[in-house]
Amino acid sequence: MEDPTAAIAEFGKRVQRCYGCFVAYHLKDMYLGEDVTFYCEHCHDDSMFHFNDFSKLVDPAKLKEITGCQCG
Repeated sequence: MEDPTAAIAEFGKRVQRCYGCFVAYHLKDMYLGEDVTFYCEHCHDDSMFHFNDFSKLVDPAKLKEITGCQCG
């Protein structure tokens, strides 16, 4: 996958548990906390960044969707 926009969209489909309630969500629906933990819509606070905000800062070249890495 060469398209950075498509890679970010694919990255957003990864599943992560909310650190507050432990329910699994797609990253695209979550908020990133200061301590690099993810929170859902119900557990986040105003100091956290929504996926749309923090995905703008992600280097798509390092995502496994671009590199083809099967790690993790």
